[in-house]
Amino acid sequence: MAQWLDILREKNELAGQLSEKIPRFLAYEGLTLDQATRLHIFLENHAEEMRRLAREIGAVDLVDALHEAADALDRIFSDLAAAAELKVAELRQKEAYANAPPAPKLAYS
Repeated sequence: MAQWLDILREKNELAGQLSEKIPRFLAYEGLTLDQATRLHIFLENHAEEMRRLAREIGAVDLVDALHEAADALDRIFSDLAAAAELKVAELRQKEAYANAPPAPKLAYS
């Protein structure tokens, strides 16, 4: 059980730090599509790891609080990953718009 506690403490600390930093990072005007994409992948990997951990903790007869903590951390990482995914979509749309050919001029009679 000590191993699970150590892992959950570490993930909880990371989730706390990221919960403060990620929203500011995603709001940064100079954020590139590549940076946002890498951030999304990073956060999604952590969310997937927490889902796996929650399944493992659930499969072992441990205190419910550990399972609830793993589920809560999964939600935090999943929410952060979803925010990053939205930013990626926004930046892709901006990039596509910026690279689109100009619309043809319409002649008025």
